[in-house]
Amino acid sequence: MTTADYFSPAFLEEIMRRHAPARNIRVERVRPLALDSSSSILTALTAGCSDKPVGHFGLEVQLRADGRPQTQRLVLKLKPAGREIAAMLTGLAGACGGPVAEIYPEFQALTGFEHTHWRELQAYGQADPSGLLPHVWATHADPARDTYLVLLEYLEEGRTVELLNSVLAPERWTDAHLRAALTQVAAWHAAHLAPTPTARANYGPDVPGGAFMQQLAPLWEALLTNAATRFPDLYGPAREAQLRQAIARIPAYWARLEQHPLTLVHNDLNPRNTCFKRDAAGQLRLCAYDWELATYHLPQYDVVELLAFVLDADRYHLRPLYLEHYRQALHALTGQFGDAAHFREGFRLAALDFGLHRLGMYLMAHAVSPYPYLPRVVNSFFDTIKDLDLEALADDQRILAQGFTRLKQVSRSA
Repeated sequence: MTTADYFSPAFLEEIMRRHAPARNIRVERVRPLALDSSSSILTALTAGCSDKPVGHFGLEVQLRADGRPQTQRLVLKLKPAGREIAAMLTGLAGACGGPVAEIYPEFQALTGFEHTHWRELQAYGQADPSGLLPHVWATHADPARDTYLVLLEYLEEGRTVELLNSVLAPERWTDAHLRAALTQVAAWHAAHLAPTPTARANYGPDVPGGAFMQQLAPLWEALLTNAATRFPDLYGPAREAQLRQAIARIPAYWARLEQHPLTLVHNDLNPRNTCFKRDAAGQLRLCAYDWELATYHLPQYDVVELLAFVLDADRYHLRPLYLEHYRQALHALTGQFGDAAHFREGFRLAALDFGLHRLGMYLMAHAVSPYPYLPRVVNSFFDTIKDLDLEALADDQRILAQGFTRLKQVSRSA
C-alpha cells in the first residue's frame, strides 16, 4: 500500500468499523492537515531507514456515525517496525564509538525497542477507567505487510489542550497540573496492577526484572562510559561512581524491588508525550500518548520519570510531597501501599533502572543529536537518588546470602 491508500475514505472506514463494530460509521471525505510531529523522536529518526511510509499525518475526516454527520480532526500514526528502530539505535551506538559501539549490537533486541510496533497497539487496547489515553478511533496490524498504525484524536495546543509537548517549559507545570497528573496516573496503575504471567509475557522478553537487568549489565556499563566520557560536566566522577556501584548492586536492589507489585507503565511518561485537557467541569485531565515503550515495572517508575522531567532545581524539595500525593492516591484505590517508607524506597530504587537504562539510551542519542532539555533531566535524576545508600543494600544482600548458606548447611547435616 502507498501512503495515499492509508488516507483513503474506504480504508479509514474499514479500520474504524473494525475498532467499533457496534457503530455504523461511514467516512465521506478526507483532507490532509498540517501536523508538527517533531517531538516523536523514534519515528523521526527511523523514517529515513524504512522502506515503508512511516510518520504522523494529520487528517480532517468528514464522516457519519450512527447517521449523525460530524467532522473530526485525527492523527494517523504509521509506525516503523520495532526491528527498524532497534537497528537505527545500533547505528547511533556505532556513531558514538568506544565500548557502546562494540557492545550494543549484542543487546539490540533487548533494550525495549524491538517490539514497539505492537506494544503501542496493545496498550491502546487496554481498559482505561482513568481516562489517561487519547481517544482511539482505530488500530490496525497487518503482519504480512509489516504495517502497524493507530488513528487518534488530533491534539492541538490552544485548541483543545494545554501543555502539549512542554518539555522545554517545565515551569508551566503548576502544582495543580502535577497533582492532577499524579492522581490520574495512580488510577491507571491501580487498574493494571499485579499482571498475570501471560500479561507480562505479552510485552516481550525485555520486561525489567533482576535477571534482565543483570543480563544487560555490560550494556549499562558501556552506556555509562559513553555518558561520562562525552558529558563529564553532567557525569562527574562522583555521579559516575554512584552508577557504577548501582550496576554492581543490581541483584541487591532488585531483591528489594521484587517485594513490590508491578503494573503496566508508560515507560516514557514525560512532557514530550503528554498534555492536559479540561473536562466538562473544567477540571484538568492528563492525556498520555506514544505508548510504544509500555512495559511492566513498579508503579513508582513512571513517577520517577515524570518528576525528573518536570522538577527543576527550584522545585527539587517538592519531590517527596508529590510522591506522597501519588502514594496516597494509589493506596486509596488499592489498599496495598500503606507503608510510606517502603514506598519511598521502591521509588528511589526504581530510579536506578531509569538512570541506567533510559538515561543511558538518551545520552547515547544526545551525543549524536543534542536534546536541549536533557541536562536538566539528568541533574534532576541525580537529585532523586542523592540519599540512596547502596552500601546498606549490599550489606543486607550479604547477610541474606550468609543466612541462606547456613540454612543449606543445616539441612544437609540433618
